[in-house]
Amino acid sequence: MRHRARFFALFLLVGIGAAGLAQAADKTVDCDKKESIRRTLKQLAVSNPKGPNTVSVSGSCRENLVIQSMDRLTLITRKGASITDNSGGNLAVVDIEDSHSVTLQGFTINGGGTGVSCGTASVCYLTGNTIQGAVGVGVGVGVGSGSRAFLGSNVIQNSAGPGSTVEDGSQMFSGNDVFQGNAGQGVVVYGAYFVASNSSFLNNGVGIHAVASTLRLHGGTISGSIGNGTTMLAGSTAVLDGAAVTGNGGDGIHLEDASFAGFIGGATVTGNLSGLDVDCAPQFTITHFVARTGGITNCVEPVSASQLKAVE
Repeated sequence: MRHRARFFALFLLVGIGAAGLAQAADKTVDCDKKESIRRTLKQLAVSNPKGPNTVSVSGSCRENLVIQSMDRLTLITRKGASITDNSGGNLAVVDIEDSHSVTLQGFTINGGGTGVSCGTASVCYLTGNTIQGAVGVGVGVGVGSGSRAFLGSNVIQNSAGPGSTVEDGSQMFSGNDVFQGNAGQGVVVYGAYFVASNSSFLNNGVGIHAVASTLRLHGGTISGSIGNGTTMLAGSTAVLDGAAVTGNGGDGIHLEDASFAGFIGGATVTGNLSGLDVDCAPQFTITHFVARTGGITNCVEPVSASQLKAVE
């Protein structure tokens, strides 16, 4: 009897595993043939919302997508497909909410009030996309409400507002991305956490704007901003590890309200046009190792803090 029960249990586990494997779906959408990503997503949301699902897209798509409560979803193009706003700038082109492990890879995303929105505790992966031309006070990539976004090798450009926003306890990790030509900031970090590795912030209104937030910049360049390279307010913290901040129209790094900046790994802050490369405004600012930047500063810190001591 025990042998039969064990056999039944094993049979049941194998059956459940096979059913899980059978749920994986691979779909193709060709927008040039009047096929629709949105229609395909609606079908998957009913048949297999927990995934894994892969949708391979080709052609020029004109639609606005909502991905709601779906997990392990990949939207990918191998032929340079585009998705263009169809709402007159009122909606996000791709809106991801309450979804986990959603990947968007290889697309050109045009227009919209937001290019890509990652919200409601979602986990989003954006790889190799060009996200451009958000209108109004539009944002290229918006991350909010406790979400996490992992960006790699994207170009986020020419938004009427910021290139990206990270807000409300969210986290964004950026690697080898380019935030350029955005009328607002390259990235706004508001009560959130932002890490960039070898990413570039070029020719934006301001490179990075942080309020009550934490920044980690590993390598990369902030240059050509109309205003400051980086503005830090309300107790924000930044560590620049090998990053270069140069040629911005205002300060290289501007700190206020008990904000902190640390400079390690050969970080350089030089050649910015306000007359100060690292500017400590009067409200209780803090810097560490500022003397290593090689730039002009009004920041005051003990000599022992700004210079390395020889090991005795």
